[in-house]
Amino acid sequence: MLHRLVQIKEVDLNTMTFSGIFNIGDTVNFSPRSKAIAVQREGNVWNTSYDVHFHYYPIFQLPAKWIEKPIPVVSKNNHHDGIISVNCVSIQAVTQAAGIQFGGIDYINAESRIKHIRIIKQEEENMD
Repeated sequence: MLHRLVQIKEVDLNTMTFSGIFNIGDTVNFSPRSKAIAVQREGNVWNTSYDVHFHYYPIFQLPAKWIEKPIPVVSKNNHHDGIISVNCVSIQAVTQAAGIQFGGIDYINAESRIKHIRIIKQEEENMD
């Protein structure tokens, strides 16, 4: 990896949550992981009978299916000097195994698994 100095004048980052990463400088290995269960329920009452756990859903136990062969990428870079110079960057949000990187990076392997559940009142009444 070509090592360069990173100069940043201003970064406006509104929100960074969960396994989001903000990095200035070179990175050898970037491997964020995230598991989440998002439950939306119609109505305003919540109790422990609505609790859910990762072991309820096989998506969280299954092995990831990674690309077996690297995908060839043709790129051409012209590094005028040894400095990465950034004036102003505005970022709304970084979340769920995502990253903002100013600098070089050798290896990326990100994984995010999210189970979305929506409970509608009519469905809930049928469950009783």
